[in-house]
Amino acid sequence: MTISTETETVIKKILPYLRRRGYDIETDLDFETPVSKTDRYERGYADILLLCGQPKPLAVIEAKRSAHRLTQKDREQALGYGKALGCLLAIVTNGSDIQCFNVSNNQAIRWDGHLTQKVPTRAQLVKVIGALKREPTLVDISLTGDSSLPFRPGLPLKQLNALFARCHNAIRKIEKDEDNVFADFSKLLFLKLLEEKADIALAENGGNPFKLPYSTRFYELAAYSDSAGDQVQTLVEGMIRAIREKTPYGEVLADPLRLHNPQTFLYLIRELAAVSFQDSSADSKGAAFEYFVRATLKGKQLGQYFTPRPLIEVMACLIGREKILTTVMAAETLKVLDPACGTGGFLVFLMQDNLRMLDEKLQKRSITAATHTALTKKIKESVFYGSDANQSVAATAKMNMIIAGDGQTNIRAEDSLSAAARNWQMTVPDCHIILTNPPFGTSEAQSLSASDQNAYPVHSTKGQLLFMQKMVMCTMPGGDICTVIDDGLLNTDSAAELRRWLLEMCRLIAVVELPDETFKPNKINVRASVLYLQRRAQADVDLADDYPITFASIDSLGYAGSGEPLRGFDLAQLSDEVAAKMLDTQRPIRQGYHWRAFNLAAHTLTTEPNYRFDVKYWNPTIRERITQMAVAHNPTVRDLSQIGIYRGVSPSVELYVDEADGYALVIKAGSNISKNGLLLLNQDDDYIEKSIYDGLTMPPVESGANVHTSLDLPEPVTRAKKRGRKTSRKIEWHSPQVQAGDVLLSSTGDGTLGKCCVYRADKPAIADGHVTIIRPDPTRVWPEYLADYLRIGFGAEQISRVITGSTGLVELTKDVVEMLRVNLLSGIDEQQRVSAQVRLAEAANQNAISDAQAQIEIARQLFADL
Repeated sequence: MTISTETETVIKKILPYLRRRGYDIETDLDFETPVSKTDRYERGYADILLLCGQPKPLAVIEAKRSAHRLTQKDREQALGYGKALGCLLAIVTNGSDIQCFNVSNNQAIRWDGHLTQKVPTRAQLVKVIGALKREPTLVDISLTGDSSLPFRPGLPLKQLNALFARCHNAIRKIEKDEDNVFADFSKLLFLKLLEEKADIALAENGGNPFKLPYSTRFYELAAYSDSAGDQVQTLVEGMIRAIREKTPYGEVLADPLRLHNPQTFLYLIRELAAVSFQDSSADSKGAAFEYFVRATLKGKQLGQYFTPRPLIEVMACLIGREKILTTVMAAETLKVLDPACGTGGFLVFLMQDNLRMLDEKLQKRSITAATHTALTKKIKESVFYGSDANQSVAATAKMNMIIAGDGQTNIRAEDSLSAAARNWQMTVPDCHIILTNPPFGTSEAQSLSASDQNAYPVHSTKGQLLFMQKMVMCTMPGGDICTVIDDGLLNTDSAAELRRWLLEMCRLIAVVELPDETFKPNKINVRASVLYLQRRAQADVDLADDYPITFASIDSLGYAGSGEPLRGFDLAQLSDEVAAKMLDTQRPIRQGYHWRAFNLAAHTLTTEPNYRFDVKYWNPTIRERITQMAVAHNPTVRDLSQIGIYRGVSPSVELYVDEADGYALVIKAGSNISKNGLLLLNQDDDYIEKSIYDGLTMPPVESGANVHTSLDLPEPVTRAKKRGRKTSRKIEWHSPQVQAGDVLLSSTGDGTLGKCCVYRADKPAIADGHVTIIRPDPTRVWPEYLADYLRIGFGAEQISRVITGSTGLVELTKDVVEMLRVNLLSGIDEQQRVSAQVRLAEAANQNAISDAQAQIEIARQLFADL
């Protein structure tokens, strides 16, 4: 969001900087103070006064909106306020530029001989005011060797994204090298972050042992002329060598820098020098950096979904936000692992959060300074571990951990699923907490050896299923596993064996359904949940343990699908309630700020054949209503069908013809079935010839019959070409001919699944493989009513409960369609009446939209004719 007011400039730009300069925002500053009798203004309001415990202000700060270029009038306004308030120092800023003036003579102040954009630290301010009192016309003031960086603004997410995109494009255009963009840029970014780290240490400790082994700074390099790019390149390369040779951080810069054009160095340095990453929010920094990772590593099939910080915070609260610190304070060994750490989001958050809580204890005097020092060292060095299979991404995690607190020694670039992985081993379980978001949708068939694959109790080549098994096997009894997981693992038949194994090895503490937009800012459309497990000491092979499981859903994490934050959203309230109330199983049903939860007895779950874990499946309201319908003997779809339930068949694309050459229509879920329950016939529909139609279909059969036909068809052209031979394949088909009165239900894919219509056309047709065919008994149920019941009635709610999958490939199997319960109302007459009523309303709505669109087109044409 563009900063458009002085207040936002103060809040987002100036206060973070003043806080770093040692000012206490609550006690040292005053805001919006009335000012009168100025030279130019009858009455005004000073944005910030620097009081620092004094009865009269020591300095005044006048803030302007960020898009505003500072003018002489702005300087005169700040000076006028300073004179009216009796200040000796006046400061004016637009959030990008800071200018300091001597109120006595209206002259700009130089700090140590330079017009440097700085506000004196709190400690320096008293000395500065003393110097001005002694010599009112002073314009060159010493800050006693202050080598801190000049002010630079922090940036919100969109602006950081734009900065990173500019750097990305510059490397591609200048260097002509796409492969090393991320690795090279991250090294320069790391130098900038180290520079800021050293600057903060200097401000906090006045000479902290952490010092850079060189004196050059980015803002100085950025001032070099366009013709001095080679000098900038030489200096940067020397900075990298110094880090490698003289600091403990050399490992993350071990790979050579492949940039070779001096202009690239100059461009990147200038972009990075213009920003304070320290004053940019943690959310913005993490999201922007991960944007850069995605943009530069795209196409490499990493399968990595970077985890939004609000989700990380919620997961930390779910397992217990103080659990890590409490364990460390009890002098117990603790290993917290993220085996798919990406850029280190989980680890950085957990480390900083625990260091913050430790600082609060010191401030409250609940621990001694010596204890604080010892626990800080332990948290930074021996608690947090991370692994990532991608070398560059793991290096980034190390960089992030260095900046967060020097905890990088436990980050490794390794294939976590291999037996050779050093951070966790199935033969020696030593993890106490695993908090992670493993890659979705990856296959490990090529990357793991046969012996590695055989080490997993439940055979699979799917990365997500293997990660789940290794998490359990590497966790100590009583340890916690909290992981993001795609909903396919929670509900598909193919993962049922794994779910059974998880229930044997762990207690299922909670399943938390995440909002649909959770990963959409990363351009990823996936349904995901959080799975919280606790490792058992002994396997519950018979699933005899009965206990309450929490099933919960969160409807928002505070941002839209675009990534924009939702105005007024209180993440702290959500996190606090997740920590305190979500797992309170004493209340069977509970809800709070953007969340709701219910309990399910473990025995209820384990008696379900497929051991489904998905929250929607166990929705208590829908389950209770289905039970009531069963007691009332409401029939199932299977009961109402004349021939059983069938899925259509999809002929090979090369068999399609147009209508003029075809015999039978191919009904497709996406293009032929509307959301309003209508069959759509289009000019570009696909057809098949009669010989193909006869081979793909079977005649109408009685309910319960088991009819199979087979047909030799040529293999798809692309596959035959690839193999270099012509062949045929024998496929068995189990689909009836579509006839008038058949109900056609779209059964796959986001956006199409659940659409339903009745076939009333007078031409032969087949349904493709994404359509379920139901032939209802018209003496018991009106076909249009059944279609409407399945697309917008309680049938639709039942469908949403039983679908499987997690991405655009969500699936509705014919077996679960058979079990959907149908309310037949009072009979056919009422069914026809209510169905006709809703269809008339939908048609009227569609006509109104069409009429409005036609009116718009007419009005536009009239305007254009003028």
